[in-house]
Amino acid sequence: MKDQNVWNVVYTSSRQEKKVAQRLSDMGVENYLPIVKVISQWSDRKKLIEKPLFNGYVFVKYVKNPDDILRVTGVAGYLKYNRTNAIVHQHEIDTIKSLINYGYDMTAIDHSSTLEIGEKVMITDGTLKGQIGELVTKNDTKWFLIFFEHFGNGVQVKIPSKLLKSIK
Repeated sequence: MKDQNVWNVVYTSSRQEKKVAQRLSDMGVENYLPIVKVISQWSDRKKLIEKPLFNGYVFVKYVKNPDDILRVTGVAGYLKYNRTNAIVHQHEIDTIKSLINYGYDMTAIDHSSTLEIGEKVMITDGTLKGQIGELVTKNDTKWFLIFFEHFGNGVQVKIPSKLLKSIK
């Protein structure tokens, strides 16, 4: 029997994530589409828009007949990682939900951190307490990276340096 605490990842046709999620819901299939609010810049104005955290992906909870998902308009197929269907564990979905629900800034990290780039760190307090990741660099800015092992993807999150502890 399949583990029902595991989610599969389907990839969608371009810009079809919300429609696919709605169609899956209409079929009674439990799914999750992480949506974040970002400021989009046009030539004459800025606007707060909602967009998928992972472009082209919708997470789908265990279903008895996985081929039914492939028949949904807008679904291009199951995401493969290391030659098998990509999976995301329930605790990873919970982490993504926490990041979004608590409004974490997923674009930058505090410059005052004394931690080294590439160093493994653990969050010591707050809703993500115990989460392990690493510091990475991008355009001279430090980021905390949460990597989802069986999905082959990750999220960069702003975490105050006082909440990070080096682990060896």
